[in-house]
Amino acid sequence: MSLPWQQTSLESLEVGAAPVVARFISRLQLRQLFEQHLPALPGRQPALPSAVTLGVLLSNLLLARQPLYAIPAWAARRAPEHLGLEPGQAALLNDDRLGRALDHLQRADRASLLTALVLRAVREFGIDLSELHQDTTTITFSGDYAGQPSADKAGRPPRITFGYNKDHRPDLKQLLYGITISADGAVPVHCKVYDGNTSDDQVHRDTWDFVRGIVGHTDFLYVADSKLCTRENMGHIASHRGRFLTVMPRTRAEDGWFREHVQAHAVAWREVHREPNPRRRDGPDLVYEGVESPRRSAEGYRVLWYRSSQKSEQDAQSRRQRLDRAYARLEALHSRPRPFKAHREAQQAGQRVVEEEQVGRWLRVEVRGERQEEHKQVGPGRPGPGTEYRRVEHWRFHPVFVEDAEALRREMLCDGLFPLLTNDEAVSVPEALLKYKYQPFVEKRHEQLKSVFGVTPVWLKSVRRVASLLWLYYVVELVQALLEREVRRGMTEQGLASLALYPEGRDCEAPTAELVFAILEGHRRHRLLDEQGEELRRFHDQLPEPARELLCLLGVDTAPYGVS
Repeated sequence: MSLPWQQTSLESLEVGAAPVVARFISRLQLRQLFEQHLPALPGRQPALPSAVTLGVLLSNLLLARQPLYAIPAWAARRAPEHLGLEPGQAALLNDDRLGRALDHLQRADRASLLTALVLRAVREFGIDLSELHQDTTTITFSGDYAGQPSADKAGRPPRITFGYNKDHRPDLKQLLYGITISADGAVPVHCKVYDGNTSDDQVHRDTWDFVRGIVGHTDFLYVADSKLCTRENMGHIASHRGRFLTVMPRTRAEDGWFREHVQAHAVAWREVHREPNPRRRDGPDLVYEGVESPRRSAEGYRVLWYRSSQKSEQDAQSRRQRLDRAYARLEALHSRPRPFKAHREAQQAGQRVVEEEQVGRWLRVEVRGERQEEHKQVGPGRPGPGTEYRRVEHWRFHPVFVEDAEALRREMLCDGLFPLLTNDEAVSVPEALLKYKYQPFVEKRHEQLKSVFGVTPVWLKSVRRVASLLWLYYVVELVQALLEREVRRGMTEQGLASLALYPEGRDCEAPTAELVFAILEGHRRHRLLDEQGEELRRFHDQLPEPARELLCLLGVDTAPYGVS
């Protein structure tokens, strides 16, 4: 007779954060959008629809980020229903099927799909689109990527090629990746991938036109960095009655005029913003003063100037460091074993130091000569009491720096200054500063894309599949932003100052998607099965209390975690 425990088996599958991801994918109706926008495939249909396969791939990008060949094993270890799979469908996954799903997505009208997805997110989550922020980064690739479609071919994917690399890898090829976020939770509402050699100032008109279609009107503020500050970009927005806010670069004539104005006139600065020191609790507050320039830009736009206490310290320190480096190099010139024998040679050496250290505004090069006498024997032979000597004069030259005290004083008056340019006549000087200070949240999205979600290395050779994968990464950023926004809004509504999400139960005041996933990942569901595979009993790992709070804040059903 067989014993009962010899007739049973235990199935343990990971649940993790997949139900949370599935909840947001469901609210975005992503599977339905895929089914509507993916073109029909000719011939025999795949056993696993591309919409389902892409959903599994998206979940993996959010939770694990593995190469295509490793995803089937990853999915086999997880509860299939939370990945959008039916029992037994995980066995149908393989790297070829995942690659073909990416090819299928490449053939779709991804611009229309993106529009439909963003409109759904805006309606479902009530995202405010009155203020939008744009920025770009580069996605760096290893490999040759030869044989790409020619630049003039219609419908081609973006070209992976050399360009200005923001990862400081000019030796590698790249793509330019741009996103636009809302000031309401930093939710991405636009994404586009460009050829790797595209410059940042070429993307703004196309981006603004797209988001105008999403918003439905032009009465929103478009914020971007100094690459927006070209006559063509600003004119395009202003001609359509749009509003923009950007940084004015130092190369503009208006910048030089105001700095000279500050040096020669008293400016009525007033405090417009103050915040605690983010680096030292006992450090001084960061103070911003502002004033509107009495002279507008050449195009007639408002120029708003600010003076930051933190930037003032940084500018003074940077100037001091450059001067110190210049003096150190000058000392090295004085200590060289072979002194300068020509005035011109010493002058050129000193001037080269001034130019390379960029201190020419404050230092002037002068050359000092030193006469040295030497007595040489007249004629050959061993010297003796009657040997005659002649006096020989040698000149040795060395450069010296002369500080221009007045130039340094004038430069100090410009420490901490930076200008913003806008055509919005209603925004005040303090409001414009606060709006621009939201711009680093776009850069944070780029940082999380490259670190938390590991967009590189890209384990794909096909540029078409790369384009599809990066489109899915936009959805990754969208889900991440919506998740964080929902958690933090829920905390505010329930009066929670923090959640114990950090190791050792330490409090977290602003939960991130990474922390939310981390506290849920590893949770498993166990089933005791009889010899026919019928379920006898189901039980789960214990769910931590902070995880229960998170699920409640997100409105995610706790039943998949065995909690009633």
